[in-house]
Amino acid sequence: MSERIKSMTGFGRATTENDRWSVVCEIKALNGRYFEADLRIPKMLNEWDPILRKMLNDRLERGTFSCHIKLESKEANTEGALEANAALAKQYLAVLQNLGRELGTPLQDPLREIIRYPDVLRQPEREPDDQLNDLVKNCVSRAIDALDAFRCSEGAATGQKLAELIASIEQDLAAVEREEDPRKQGLRERIYHNLHEHVRQNGIDDARFEQEVLVYLDKWDIAEEKQRLGQHLTYFKTCLKEEPKGRKLNFISQEMGREMNTMGVKSNHFPMQQAVVAMKEKLEQIKEQVLNIV
Repeated sequence: MSERIKSMTGFGRATTENDRWSVVCEIKALNGRYFEADLRIPKMLNEWDPILRKMLNDRLERGTFSCHIKLESKEANTEGALEANAALAKQYLAVLQNLGRELGTPLQDPLREIIRYPDVLRQPEREPDDQLNDLVKNCVSRAIDALDAFRCSEGAATGQKLAELIASIEQDLAAVEREEDPRKQGLRERIYHNLHEHVRQNGIDDARFEQEVLVYLDKWDIAEEKQRLGQHLTYFKTCLKEEPKGRKLNFISQEMGREMNTMGVKSNHFPMQQAVVAMKEKLEQIKEQVLNIV
């Protein structure tokens, strides 16, 4: 089975670090008809958003992705790494004191309350340098590698399942072909029996009778449907080995369904219809599996 089959779903995680930074990247992939990415990155990396999206798009093709990048500074506990915005704190204090006087409720511990508000205590924003940029890019690339390996592993199992289902449908198609002669014989006997009930035996023209049976059989002939279905099955197997793409396999499965539907209507023979129902049941499983292939 081709190693190029990839599942649509998966998860990849990577960690990189240097003497100043630790970077963690996690990517989760779900089913999706097109490429769609939700990036959750630190504010200092906002300008990297289009670059990271292109990295994901170039490597992961299609699907719905959630990419989370976390930065941790190894210098976070050094002196001056955290600063207080005194001017903003005074504004909060004034507002709280005024509110307390209007409500007649004095502030018990204003400092405890004020430091909870946004931007009163903050870590100064840093500009990403080239070293950090390279570290983030390497981390994202490794997370993509991990996700890709996960998807390939899942895809191999999916490909094996699809191959088994196709082989089973081929067996059902062979069963349909084996029932062709019994169907024809049963049709002759049924028509001949009906004629005996309404026409005197010596009034039956055997040559004309055979001609009418052939016309009837031609009307319900499924030779073309069987041939086309066989071709679709072969093409499906070829795509699994050479170029497994979810969209293409989905289109082929739709064509297979059309042939099966027509075959079921025209068979007019219960054992053949049973085989067609079995094929359609397996085709539904194929469609479900194909939706999870990139």
